[in-house]
Formats: sequence, C-alpha cells, structure tokens
Amino acid sequence: MRIVVDAMGGDKAPDEIVLGAANAAKATKDVQICLVGDERRIKALLPAKSKVEIRHCEDYFRMDEPTGPGLRGRKQASMMVAARMIKEGEAQAFVCAGNTGALHQVAALEIGRIKGIRRSALAAVFPTRPAESLALDLGANADCKPEYLVQFATMGSIYAEKVMGKKKPRVALLNIGNEEGKGNALVLASRELLQKHEGLNFVGNVEPNGFFNGEVDVAVCDGFVGNMMLKTSEAVAEWLMGRVREAALRTPVAKLGGHLLKPSLKTLRQEINHSEHGGAVLLGLKGVVIKCHGRATADTIENGIKVAARALRNRVVQQIEESHQESGQELSV
Repeated sequence: MRIVVDAMGGDKAPDEIVLGAANAAKATKDVQICLVGDERRIKALLPAKSKVEIRHCEDYFRMDEPTGPGLRGRKQASMMVAARMIKEGEAQAFVCAGNTGALHQVAALEIGRIKGIRRSALAAVFPTRPAESLALDLGANADCKPEYLVQFATMGSIYAEKVMGKKKPRVALLNIGNEEGKGNALVLASRELLQKHEGLNFVGNVEPNGFFNGEVDVAVCDGFVGNMMLKTSEAVAEWLMGRVREAALRTPVAKLGGHLLKPSLKTLRQEINHSEHGGAVLLGLKGVVIKCHGRATADTIENGIKVAARALRNRVVQQIEESHQESGQELSV
C-alpha cells in the first residue's frame, strides 16, 4: 500500500512532517510513503538511506489561507498534488496536517465522495474510559441536515467495528440530555430517523460526560458541536496537565510527590495527547484521508500514517461502499 503525505502542511512543516514520515517508514514495512512538497527542503531533512519517496512541487496552502474557488487553480499545491495521486490510483491514503478547510474542499474536489454519500465527516478517536470511543463530525460540516447525521452514524459504526474492533458498536446522538425529548430541531429529527434504522445499534442520546465515561462507542453530531467538543477537550487536558505541573512544584513535599507520580503522569499525558491518536479520518471519500492536528509533531504524523494503514488493511472505504450497495436506503436517506 502507498500512503502520500503533504510535507508542507502544518504549523511545524516540513521538519516534523518529514521526521514523522521517516519514522513511520521504519515501523511499517508493508507501507510505501511518499512526501509531497519542496524536494530540496525535504531531502535536507530526511535521514540517510531513508526509503521515503518524494514528489516535488513548490506551491502549498498556508495554514491561515482562506478557502474558496481560488484554490482550484492551484493545481501544483502540495495538497492538490497529493489528493490527485489518490484520484489517479497512485496512492491509497493521504495524511495531512494542513489547512482543514482547504483539505475538506480539495478532498471533495479531487478525490470525491462515495456515490450516495451526501457529506464526508471528520471522525476521531477519543481517550474515553474504559475503552476508546469515536466521535463525528468534528468540523467538516458546520451546518447539517438530519439525513447527514444518519450517514455519519452508519459510517462511524463501520469504522468503529472494522478498525477499532468493536462488536455491534453502540451509536448515540451527542446531546444536552439523555431524555428522548431533549435537543434542538436537528437532533430531534435525526433521532426519529435513527430509531427507524435497522442496520444500526442506536441507543439514543448521550451527554458529553456519558461519552467520556464510555457509555457509547460512537457519538454523532454536526461539525460545529463536534469541533467545539474537540477543541474544548484538548484545551481542558492541556490546562489540567499544566496545573498538575504547577502544583507539583509548589513545596518540597509536593515536589517529592510529583517525582513519585511521574511515571503515572507520563502515562496519563500520553493517553490524552492528540499526538498519540494520529488524527481524524475523513469518512465518506473514495480514498482514506487522515487529517492530523495543525500543531502536529513527528509522533502525530507517524501515528497518522499508522491509522491510515489500519484503515486500508480493514478496507474501510470498501466497507462503506458495500454497505451502501447492499442497502442504499440506509446510507442515502
């Protein structure tokens, strides 16, 4: 399998992107990795004897660049070139830490959605307890219709089962309350459709605390709500770890306690660090697309490539296509 990586996308590109790709190439023997971007800069960063390929292009989308029709004319931008490689069958997966809005637009334009899928959705794994859970959409679609959420639920269920290994995943709508009558018009209409969906293990509503406590395997929402939950959870995690560090340095006794807790705190930091989970998968496209955090480090990129490889091995795109073909009504309400 061949995975293409946008070397120029991300706050720390190309340095961290190139290092992450090189590390992934060592760790995943059955994957061929191709970096797209400025060949001179990439070569200067790649370790000697690295087997990572390079596809040269000089243009790239900046992180703060506004999206719009103008992006279509940038045929030689690294993100466009990488997506076109998926479209033309040169690669099967695309990993990118660049501009989210641009990636969503480019993926829809160059790769295209699976027939019958109304909108693609960003789905990410959260470190919930006792086991990890999936949430979508996390920012690809700020405004949604009920039928979009039904498709998100179906695609999320397939991903949770095939990639995360969850049997008969419990699917719920992220809501302000568990009660059936709670929620806005979108949630209420979506719930009505999902209750009639025989192909899903739909369990009703779930509040954020229930999601993080592992009451469901897949939480479904529109992209505005999902993105707010994602960014809030990241901010709270960073704030909490910062406060723990401050508390551990206040007194000599606290320093001793902090030293004793250091191994456990390191494990906790790894569990809540977005770098450990690689990135969000853009479900509903004709190829595997992984969106890494804009602040992606080498670890993020390496793990993102591993997530892409797992999705390819488990035929996630084909599973969604086959599910739609077997029961078109389920995915195209």
